[in-house]
Order: sequence, then C-alpha cells, then structure tokens
Amino acid sequence: MKIFKPAEFGCGVRIVTTGAYLPERVVSNADLVAMGAPLDAEEMVRLSGIKFRRWVAENQATSDLAIAAGRQALACAGDLAVSLDRLVVATVSSDYSSPSTACLVHAGLGLPRLPVFDLTASCAGFLYALDAAARAVATGDRAVLAVAADVRSRYLDVTDRATCALFGDGAGAALLAPAPPNQGLLAIGLSADGTGAHSIYVPAGGSREAASPETVATRRHCIRMQDGPQIYLSAVEGMLLAARELLDSVSLTFKDIDWLIPHQANMHILKRIAWKAGLPLEKVICNIETVGNISGATVAVAMDEALRAKRLKAGDRVLLLAAGAGYTAGAALYVVDEDLLANVGCGANI
Repeated sequence: MKIFKPAEFGCGVRIVTTGAYLPERVVSNADLVAMGAPLDAEEMVRLSGIKFRRWVAENQATSDLAIAAGRQALACAGDLAVSLDRLVVATVSSDYSSPSTACLVHAGLGLPRLPVFDLTASCAGFLYALDAAARAVATGDRAVLAVAADVRSRYLDVTDRATCALFGDGAGAALLAPAPPNQGLLAIGLSADGTGAHSIYVPAGGSREAASPETVATRRHCIRMQDGPQIYLSAVEGMLLAARELLDSVSLTFKDIDWLIPHQANMHILKRIAWKAGLPLEKVICNIETVGNISGATVAVAMDEALRAKRLKAGDRVLLLAAGAGYTAGAALYVVDEDLLANVGCGANI
C-alpha cells in the first residue's frame, strides 16, 4: 500500500468542511419486491442489513448529486470557497462517457477556470479522491474540493438476487486546505489488486463491449457480482489489511481509534470488521440500514452525517476505510478539530 503522510513533507492537510446529498426518493425493500426482486423484504434485511435506500429522480444524474454536495461544503468554507484551486470527482457512474462529470460539476458550481478531473476507484472512490486532494494541497494548492458521487440505481437489475437490494444513490464532499504538520489528516494509504477486476463489474457499455440492442435486452449494462461469498471475504480482509498497514505506519493500533467509518457495503461486513479489529460496534459509524451501498460516496456521506449529528468530537481519531471492485482499497487516519465541527454545523442537513 502506498502511504502518504503530509508531515513527512513538512506540512499538514485539514478538512475545512464536508457536505452530502441524498436524493429525495426513498425505496423500501417492499418497493423492490413490487418491482420484481427475487427476495422478500425480510430476506433483504437478513442478508444485507438494508431496509431503505435513496434513488435519483428521473431528471437527476450523478453531476446533480455532486453539485449539491459540493455546494453544501463550499457554503461553509468562508474565504476558502473563492480560493479553490482544484476539483476532484470520484465516480463510476458518469453522466456521459465524455466529457468528465467534473466538468459538469465545475459548471454547476459556477467555479472559475481551474483543473478538474474524474477518477474511478469503485467503492474506494472517496478515499482515492481524498488522497489526490491532499497531495495537491501538500504541493501548494490553497483549497481542493474532493467529491464522491454515484448513481448505482441506473445500473441495477432488480431481478438479480445477488445485487437487487444493495445499492443506493448519493454524494459526499470534503474541502481540503493546508494545516500545521501533524494536524488533520495524519496518513492516507491506497492499494489495488487488479486480479479482482471482474469480481463486480458492468459487462457492457464500455470499449470492450459497446452498447447494442442485444446488450440492452440481456441487461449487460447492469452490475454483476460473480462470487458473493468470495467478495465478502475479500472486502473484509482488504479493509483490515489496509487499516493495519496504515496504523502500523503511525505506530498506532485499533485500540487508539475513537471511531471507524467504513464503506457501507453490507451490515455483516461491518460487524465482522469490528469484531476482527476488536472494536465495539458502538464505535463504528453505520448508516447502511437507511441509505444502502452508495459505492464511492458511502464513507463521505457517513462522515458528514456523523459530524452533523455531533457524534464526533474535537481530538477524536477517526479511521476511514474502504474496499471496492477491482479490487481497490484505502484507509485514512484523521484527527477532528474544532474548526471542522463549527464549519459543518453551519450548513443544512441532507
């Protein structure tokens, strides 16, 4: 795993504000059953821990969610909102194959001329965006907006037993800026193992298999999960390995962590990670029951919710953790400060 520690470069990076957005449409398990899902509502809860998820309206796309989350973060940023030097958008559900969703978010936020780009890291998207933003701040940017947004409902086959109950839509954002060394973001690490590239994927619609009437008719534009039990084990072990490597790099253990904010993939995964890490479930931020798996945006949304609910306190060590298709993985250790708590409190709730 490649680990970045800002203090080693004589600087620090802090999160100034966060933002999040969830679509208004609430989809229950009973709603999915009515759409043709092959599981009943109780089975969905038993297998995933999910009771509800949010889906976009017909006229919404990924950029709309990202703009809303970004606007909320910038609204509480003060003078830094006009000092933005860069925008990073993590997504696996771009509005179009071209141009980038970041360009659409740039226009929607009314930003001046500055570098913007998309990156793709599946469910580890927010941590990859956070890493890119932190490195930009460490090399001179005054403020960088990192956004993770996904619309997975448009790629969902409700008749597929393996995935029908899992996915929701949403976006989360964080504005990063310089800080004194050893404050804010203490360390962030990323890794990938490309041998898992076909574990969870969308077969058609890319350059390998272009869209056609046949691919649409056979639902090859929908998410496919090849081996659920193996993916479960890979997600647990991948996140634990990333966490341990990151904590080792700063001479800490799970016992030193106040809060764990993991990717919300499945409630069973969250419970197993907590158990293997020796953490009580009360120290794990969980919102999967009401929002489902929002892919790369889950960690960002969960962190924003925890801040707004005042669950996080100044001085708390927070471990952000994610694993995604590919396989991708990431971990970040963040120390909460009073300014972040004050800034997040100024914006409207999602």
